[in-house]
Order: sequence, then structure tokens, then C-alpha cells
Amino acid sequence: MNQVRRLSVLGAASAIGVLGIGATSAGAAPTHVAHVTFAHAHVVKMKKLSFSASYHGDVKILWTSTGASGTMSATGKGTTLGSGSLVANGATKSFSTSSSSDPLRGTAVLKGPGGSLAITALIVSAATTSSAAPTSAAPDPVVISGTVKVTKGTGKFAGATGTLFVHATFTLNTTTGNETQSFNATLKGSLSVKA
Repeated sequence: MNQVRRLSVLGAASAIGVLGIGATSAGAAPTHVAHVTFAHAHVVKMKKLSFSASYHGDVKILWTSTGASGTMSATGKGTTLGSGSLVANGATKSFSTSSSSDPLRGTAVLKGPGGSLAITALIVSAATTSSAAPTSAAPDPVVISGTVKVTKGTGKFAGATGTLFVHATFTLNTTTGNETQSFNATLKGSLSVKA
């Protein structure tokens, strides 16, 4: 029985020694381990990039009692982005052919082999040159213009920030139901991207 107790005590002492649980041998000095933390400052270098793109495609417009919404899909080409696509959606609660300008909200994604850019409207509006309601006999030109913010980038545009000026044109034949029209759009501005 004494031998069993002796083995248990030796086993416990060995475990304490291996695990380093605060026990020291008689006369041995305690060992202190210093923990050193290194902080690495990671500075991302950015560079300015002039950006321009042009697209041509279709806009699908849906009229409701509270305004209009639309989706755009197009192909085109952008600086560094290369040939690719644009997909956008937007809406206004006050679209009127008699007002000089109606605010738009919306988002878009530009894609190409060089990466992609996600953008959102900052100050964008739609305006027509006609003060009368559009008719199928006299299509009304619509101009969308303003500034958009780059919210995300991938590929060569990873970490991109900046604002772009957008200008798009199409025509309207009606202010009820829905219709599909062709449109042209350009985007120009300056981006900050990783160097």
C-alpha cells in the first residue's frame, strides 16, 4: 500500500514538473518566461488611377403609382477593367417629366477581366427635356447624371475608393406599365487603388 502511495506521489510530481504548474524543487530558483509581443505596422500604399468607361445596353423601366424603378444591363469597356459588363438598378419616388431633376438611388457593378467595381449613388438625378407626358409618338429623352461612390473593388481594384461622374441617356415612351429601352452610359473619375 505504501508503495502504491509512493508511486502516486511520484506520478503527480512528474506531471507538475512536465506541465510547469508553479512548483519548484527545494533550493531551485523559480523560472520566469518573458513574453514579448511585436506589433507590425502594415501600411498599404495607394496610388491614384484615372478611370473612364463606356457601356451600351438595355434599361427595363417599371412604373408604379409612387415612382419608377429600372434595371440596366450592358456591355462595354473600362480603363484597366477591360471589356466587360455593367449591371445596375435604381429607383426614384418622384419621377416627373415636368420637373427639372428627380433624385435617384441605386447601385451598380462593373465587371471585367481586370476585376470589378461596386458603386452606389451619391447624388444622381434623372431629367427630361420635355414638360409634357411622354407618348409613343414623341419619345422623351432622359438624362441621368451625378456622382457615384466606389464601395468595393476586386482584382486590380481591390481596396479601391473614389468617386465617379456618371452620365447615361435613354428615351421614354410612357409613364405607365413597363418598357425596355436602349441606353448609353459613361463613367469618369479618379480612384485610389493599392500600389
